[in-house]
This record gives sequence, C-alpha cells and structure tokens, in this order.
Amino acid sequence: MLIAAALAAVTLSAVVLTWASIPPVIRLCQRRNWVQVPGGRRAHAEPTGNVGGIALYLGTMGALAGSLLVTGAIPGLQRSSFELLRIGLVFLGGTLIFVVMWVDDVIELPWWPKFIAQTATGLIMVGPFLWEQTLHPVAGGGPDEASGILLMAFNLPFIGQLSLHQISPWLAIIATVFWIGWMCNTINWSDGHDGVAAGISLIAATMLAIHAVRLGQYTIAMIPLAVAGACAAFLRFNWPPARIFMGDSGAEFLGVMLGVSAIIGGAKLATILLVLGVPILDVVWLIISRVLAGRSPTHGARDHLHHRLADMGLSPRQIVAIFYSLSVGFGVLGISDIGASAKLLALAALLVVGSALIAIATRRAVGRTLPPDAGG
Repeated sequence: MLIAAALAAVTLSAVVLTWASIPPVIRLCQRRNWVQVPGGRRAHAEPTGNVGGIALYLGTMGALAGSLLVTGAIPGLQRSSFELLRIGLVFLGGTLIFVVMWVDDVIELPWWPKFIAQTATGLIMVGPFLWEQTLHPVAGGGPDEASGILLMAFNLPFIGQLSLHQISPWLAIIATVFWIGWMCNTINWSDGHDGVAAGISLIAATMLAIHAVRLGQYTIAMIPLAVAGACAAFLRFNWPPARIFMGDSGAEFLGVMLGVSAIIGGAKLATILLVLGVPILDVVWLIISRVLAGRSPTHGARDHLHHRLADMGLSPRQIVAIFYSLSVGFGVLGISDIGASAKLLALAALLVVGSALIAIATRRAVGRTLPPDAGG
C-alpha cells in the first residue's frame, strides 16, 4: 500500500509541478520573444512559445528529486548505492541536454553542437563505467552491477540473450550512446504537430512504468512515472490548437528520459520499440529519403509523417488519434505476457503497418516541399 502511494505521489507531483509551471513559462516566452512565428511548415495561427521544455524539465526533475526523500523511509523502496549513482547521472545528463537545447530553441544552433550534446549526454549516462569497464558484485547476491546506465544486453527471439558487455565493454558503451541519441531524435522529429510528441511520450512512459512495476522495480518505475505525469500536464496546454510548444529542449529531454527508462534495470527494448514504432520508422524514412534527395538529414522540410497526413486532408485531432492508437495498441502487446516469438511477430506487424501508413501518406499527400529550415 505504501509503495503504491509513493508511486502515485511521484506521478501526481510531476503533474502539479508541470501544470503550475506552464502559465509563467508561456508569459516568459511571450516577454522574451521565445516564440515560433506561423509560416513555412509551421501551421499554427499565431506566435506561440516554444520553450515549454522548461515546464517538462521542472516537473520531471522536481518529482524525481521528491522521490529521493520518500524512498528512503519506505520499506522495499530503498535505493542501492548503484541506483543512487544512476539517479545522479540522470540529473546531470538530463540537465545538459535540456540546457543546450534551450539555447537551440532561442537562437537555432547548427547541427554539430546538438550532436555533441547528445553524445556527451550518453557518455554521462554511462558514468564511471566509461573508465572502469567492469561489473561489481552486489552484497547478498544477485547480478553484478555496473557503475552507470548501460545497454548491457538484450534478448533475441530464437537465439536468447546477447550480452554486449561480454563481447566488449566498448560495444556496450557505444550502443548506449547511440541509443540515447536515437531516442532524442525520435521524439524531437515527432514534435511537429500539436499533441503528438507529448502524447506518445506519455504512452511510452506509462508502458515502461507498468513493465518496471511488474518486474518489481518500483524505484526504477518512478523515472517513467515522473515523465508520464509531466507529459499528461503538458498535453493539457499542447493539445491542438496548442498554447505552447515543448521545443527541442522538451523533446530531446523527453527522449533522454525515455531512453534511460528503457535500459535502466535491464533492457525493455521490445516495449519501447513497439510503442514508438511509427515515429522510429518515420525517422528512418526521413533519413533515407533526404539523403537520396541530396539533402542533409538534419535539415527539416514538410516531409514528416504528420505533415503528409495533414496534406492528405486529415484534421489535427485525426492525426493525433492515429499516432495514439498505434502507440497504445502495440504498446499493450509490448508489456503483455505473449512470449518472445509473439512479440517478434508484433514487431513485424508494426513494421508492415507503419511502412504502409508512411507509403500511403507519401503517395496521397499534396506534392509540396518547402525550403528546409533548422530542426527536425
């Protein structure tokens, strides 16, 4: 009962902190002219604040900080020294990506400082393992622990567990940094339509939290629960027509937090891949199509899936409904006890459905490509 109350308290505190932060953030954006002006691939009607990531950061990190005060007093929620280190790394890495992307929201940085920030954030999450590259025995038995947050291993259907660390510690490090960067870009590139990025992040965080709770990882579940609470509150103001945008500061921060939630305490890759399957496929499609067209993958245009769906004539809420339905439907499969083989079939089905959706939207959308501008 106390554990459930603590989990609920973390979620609720993230909701309250984010909700309370948004009105002053909106006023701050208007006062400092941190706004996106309508035009180009931006379809909103009036200048809208684009640093809503401030509220997402405050809500998520505030809830996590509060959880540190609660967990030590409740039996079954004490964090080990390894987990406390990981929480510290989450604060450091999350703060770094948020601050750099906040600057990007204000002055539009070139691609390379953002790439450096994503890489540095991944290395921060790796923590002391970067130079130790060893596992430490745990008092009382149990699997050996790494001093950091790493993608150590994952399960392959029909093959079993593939241990990256056993192959090479550097492989685990590289995979972790790549994973964090990939998740940053997945959420960031999906943030081009009101309600999409916040909604799918809410769904993904909820599924990851449920997965962690079912594994008995209650303190680990507090990270995605804080993200879910912050996204739920933010969505109230970002629902079409949006009163505020999360900007790169919010989108890439959420990407980091979801990326961490998917690998901390053991890889939950099937869950996150199923929930975010369509946005991930869209990122792959955009990279390939832009490169084949002779354009840089980092320079955006009106070629995202949500743009193409809008060009087909779908309303903003219909577009949101498509993304949410696919995320919830496949996310439920991701956390269900259907076995590795069934999850592989679900991933294959998602690949077919997502690819078909992208192909249909591309073929039917109005053939209109705007001059590229910065961002996803």
